[in-house]
Amino acid sequence: MLRVAAYDPPRLLDMISVAGPMPMHVTYAFEPHPRGTLARIRVRGGGGGFYRLAAPLLGRQVRANLAKDLRDLEARLMAQG
Repeated sequence: MLRVAAYDPPRLLDMISVAGPMPMHVTYAFEPHPRGTLARIRVRGGGGGFYRLAAPLLGRQVRANLAKDLRDLEARLMAQG
């Protein structure tokens, strides 16, 4: 579960985990771009032990999830016109 730490539409959405197996901090920053909107996404996580060993695998999974989320968002926005 994530808690919104900062929200400044349409530029910023910053969230921090409040429940789950490891601490996470996710920041979405948006800025105008000639072809639409540029989204910069930063995901930071903490944890030691297992999470440190699993970091490469977890990183790939996070990137795949973000890519899917962005594809879904684009599809919804395009459907709205």
